[in-house]
Amino acid sequence: MEGTVVSQLVFKVVGYLSSTVSDPLERETLASMQINAGPQRIALTEVEDILAHTVRTHINVPTYEVARWLLANWWRLRWEPQSKGSPSHDWMLRHSMAELGGGYAWPPLVLSSDGEFIQIRVESEDKADVSAIRYLRDLTIDVPASDFEEAVERFVDEVEARISALVPGCRELSDLRQELRDERSDPELAAASKLQALAGIDPGEVSADWLRDAKDLEARIGSVATEEILAVSPAFRGGLADAFSAIWAMRDSEAHVQLGWASSLSRFAQGPDLPWVRGAKLAHEVRRHLGVPSGPISRDTLEQALGVSLPLPKSAWTMRSLAGGYRNGAQDGRTAVLVTKPHEAGQRFYLARVIAAACASPSDAHVLAVSDAHTAFQKLERSFAQEFLCPWSELDHFTDERGTDEDGIAEAAEHFAVSEYLITTTLVNKGKLPRERLLA
Repeated sequence: MEGTVVSQLVFKVVGYLSSTVSDPLERETLASMQINAGPQRIALTEVEDILAHTVRTHINVPTYEVARWLLANWWRLRWEPQSKGSPSHDWMLRHSMAELGGGYAWPPLVLSSDGEFIQIRVESEDKADVSAIRYLRDLTIDVPASDFEEAVERFVDEVEARISALVPGCRELSDLRQELRDERSDPELAAASKLQALAGIDPGEVSADWLRDAKDLEARIGSVATEEILAVSPAFRGGLADAFSAIWAMRDSEAHVQLGWASSLSRFAQGPDLPWVRGAKLAHEVRRHLGVPSGPISRDTLEQALGVSLPLPKSAWTMRSLAGGYRNGAQDGRTAVLVTKPHEAGQRFYLARVIAAACASPSDAHVLAVSDAHTAFQKLERSFAQEFLCPWSELDHFTDERGTDEDGIAEAAEHFAVSEYLITTTLVNKGKLPRERLLA
């Protein structure tokens, strides 16, 4: 129908299959199933069946296992970001469908959240597994989190109806679903479950002390900064005490910048676009505000905007996973910032992220978090910093003329006053260089 919004995620049952397995739930829910994602509804479950000499878009699996996995891990799938570095076994159990086991050829499909979008990553296989099935898709798709929620609801509806009709005595799926509904409908339970999921903890598994500290953190610095800090908290050795240490270190930093002007641009950080798209748009608006619509951002321009002299003295702060600033924590409403990079190119990128955080945070928020979490907030920060310091259209033109070999990248880094790593990463993300260049 014209004007109908198409969901970007579908767990689709193509048809149920006959089975002789003894377990009634497995037997009655064995089905041909597709997982389609993105605006074009790409079939992530496209496989080559070696024995049948066919390529098909569905897999044959017990849908009960999929529904149970989605419900049991709903909070962490909905809110927990991509793991930093090599994911732990616990993280993979909650986020990778390949971990379902049971002898079925589950897809190498991993779901993670940035808070606004669910990222679905599926990797192609070089050879068939023991079931003579080879997954063919190799792509990453971000779908709106609301589409994920709706897709789970629709899929569980169908599976639950099937079980109710054919295995009426089984209540496990219905009980799991009711438990989730109770949690989501209770504001206090939902808020607590979200905080735990952001920190990589199954709801209900934390101590009363942890939950009290998390709520205290939120009361002190607001929900936006708290969510950012909890998303990176698995890297803390000292638990939430490290979060408070980071905040006091931001507040007490002797490096101060002027960011009062950033709140007037906050509207450009909002909207339905993907976070890195919003970040790039915000960068263009900030450039216009500073009177530099094109060309490199000079040292003088950045110094005048922030009211500082670069480079800034490096702070003693050593926690690599979390830094940022404490707004209105100094005289004249200036922002106290931790300085984590010793060299000016690194400081420029970091300070650009702080500018983005100031634009994207509520005007009354003191803490401007800059972390290595894979959240929408941090994606916006990084995208802003790249486009603010090194606009893609200009970098694209520059490397067309100077090349993308080592010399060309070095020249681009010098021209835009950024690191060679930033230039390489941008070229890779834009598809102008193969991803292998990041590993060279």
